Amino acid sequence: MKAAAAKAPAPTPEPVDKEEGKKRPLVATFKDGKPWITVMGLGGAGSNAVNNMIASQLEGVEFIVANTDCQALGRSLAPHKITLGKDITKGLGAGSKPELGKRSAEQQKAEIEQMLQDSNMLFITGGMGGGTCTGAAPVVASVARDMGILTVGVVSTPFRSEGPNRTRLANAGVKELSKYVDTLIVVPNQNLLALADKSTTMLEAFRYADDVLLEGVKGVTDLIVRPGLINLDFADIKTILSNAGRAIMGSGISSEEGRARKAAEQALVNPLLGDLPTESAHGLLVTIRGGEDMTLFEVDEIMEIIRSRVHDEANIIFGTCYDQSLEGSVYVSIIVSGIQTDVISPPIGGGHIPLHETHKRSEVSEFVTKPKPGDEEKPAEQHKGLFSRFFSL
Repeated sequence: MKAAAAKAPAPTPEPVDKEEGKKRPLVATFKDGKPWITVMGLGGAGSNAVNNMIASQLEGVEFIVANTDCQALGRSLAPHKITLGKDITKGLGAGSKPELGKRSAEQQKAEIEQMLQDSNMLFITGGMGGGTCTGAAPVVASVARDMGILTVGVVSTPFRSEGPNRTRLANAGVKELSKYVDTLIVVPNQNLLALADKSTTMLEAFRYADDVLLEGVKGVTDLIVRPGLINLDFADIKTILSNAGRAIMGSGISSEEGRARKAAEQALVNPLLGDLPTESAHGLLVTIRGGEDMTLFEVDEIMEIIRSRVHDEANIIFGTCYDQSLEGSVYVSIIVSGIQTDVISPPIGGGHIPLHETHKRSEVSEFVTKPKPGDEEKPAEQHKGLFSRFFSL
């Protein structure tokens, strides 16, 4: 049979989500002039975290879930789904074996790359200690790194009651993941007990942990998507989060008298993750949200409180945005990156496990310090705020 004459190449087809049959649009470097931000949930915990974010109607984010368990995957609200290791686990899960999770993710590398091809920033989330996320998260992060995507990991570690073996697996997974992500936030599930009382349901408790991811992503997207007095571009975000190592975040909100001060002070203490570090950090990303009644002086006060905790050389980048739902309130979120810590997750019986040295930055200085004596309270007439460098207030 004679070969047909060559034809002009057809337009590149839009990628198709194989699980749902939905088309994922191709974009240029930025989507509508804005960076493409993706959240990928791995395993059951990652899928639950993504469902929580979708239910919150977060704007400006693409959602993907990936799992070795087809039944759990079917319960996800995410528009894009990847079945990991179809020929390895047969869709029945990784059975708490990280090596199966790793092999399953490696088998789907091409599909993962296609899903991430237009992403500029990726949040990877899931629970460490099981099979899927523990094994697959480093594979996904490695793919993203090779594609030049700014990658942030937000993962949880097990309760002590889940036993020493699961804790060891989780710590090994965190160490491996830290080699490939730009920034890593670890949420210890054990700390949920400090936030709960006898009436707290399991669903409510795990939402506390899911909200760490939600507020972290929202803190980034709001600075880019929402209109505000001070907006940031993607390069600003990368300055703080690129190659940053370990990070921690906090948030606070207040509608009471002195709301700016109270929101800032709340943000400096995270009951789930602990106090924001006061000994070492190389960068802070601060998001301030409020209604149109939020004043310039309130923003100045918030930044002065935060600045009083850090050395003059600390790299602080902040932005503000308006949120009509916060009329009467002020909200502050802080991501502190490049912290130096030796603790990943406490093993059974106490003590600590050293953090793998691979991702510590040698140039990190001890920028964050306690307020200097006499600096805690200054008369208003002597107070020179952050904006006094730019405006005569």
